[in-house]
Amino acid sequence: MRSSLFGFLFAMMFGFVGSARAQFSPAERAKLIEDAKKEGKVVFYTGASANDGNALKAAFEKKYPFLKMEYFRAGKDKLLGKYLTEVRNNTFLPDVYQGSVFPLATLQQKGLLARYRSPEREAIHENLRANDDYWAPVILNAMTITYNTRLVKGDDIPKSYDDLLLPKWKGKLGLDLNKTEWYVAMMQTLGEERGRKYMEALSRQNVQARDGNTIIGQLLAAGEFSLVVSQYPTSVEEMKKSGAPIEWIALQPHFVYAQVLALTAKNSHPSAGKLFIEYCLSEKGQQVLKGLSRITVRKDVLPNPPKLIQGHKLLVLNPVSPDDYNRYNNEYHKYFR
Repeated sequence: MRSSLFGFLFAMMFGFVGSARAQFSPAERAKLIEDAKKEGKVVFYTGASANDGNALKAAFEKKYPFLKMEYFRAGKDKLLGKYLTEVRNNTFLPDVYQGSVFPLATLQQKGLLARYRSPEREAIHENLRANDDYWAPVILNAMTITYNTRLVKGDDIPKSYDDLLLPKWKGKLGLDLNKTEWYVAMMQTLGEERGRKYMEALSRQNVQARDGNTIIGQLLAAGEFSLVVSQYPTSVEEMKKSGAPIEWIALQPHFVYAQVLALTAKNSHPSAGKLFIEYCLSEKGQQVLKGLSRITVRKDVLPNPPKLIQGHKLLVLNPVSPDDYNRYNNEYHKYFR
């Protein structure tokens, strides 16, 4: 059923004002900072880009100079595999884990996440909060069609996913094999029978599949293909700053899903981890992410540009079960690898 995936459907204009905010008491905050000072660092595993990691590291260490932030980044599947391998070897390195809601559901199922309610939680839009506090959304990822503006113009710009099945696109489409979330969204939107027929038809378009959002964007800008089936508009906005001839278009409904932060259940720096989560969700932390063209989740911090989210009919994906996610992931790779 479609309702098993989509938590809510809403037209969001992001015209929010103000925000109620729960706070640590002065004594609780002083104790948290004192304990974090003794720990000395925080270890962060993330599926985000190196630009994100470096920007958060610089900003966090500036605010808390007594803490060092060490991070490791990889694609979501490789990151999850690395962490689960470490756990099997009784090694618990990360204090904070960031990823999409899909792999985080796997970690929760395995008992590897701790509950933590940040004092910044109340500033996040209500529909994005996790009721059980195993994680908190930090940014949204949107999934949009992206095209090379030198190769695709005017009426040739697709208006629907069905347009990608037209003969003129054969051999001209790129696709990121890490975008399983897009496959999930399409399956649940179309229904599995119709969805698989669509994927079979799309696979006959000689789609050029690659691993990684960054390499896909670079190849699109270089003209390796004319159009990418599903790309993060935030990364497009960053590449446009450097003059890349690419643009994105949001098809309706606009698929989005949360990238979330979680405190791990077994770690060496729990207080520093809580401070890091608090910072990422704070207005200052969200401003750092806004500066990277990320889609922010606070009511009082609009993304830049606002069109990343503003004025679209949004379908926000909730996690599916780990078994279903693995099944969808395998199907996606079978069609396009």
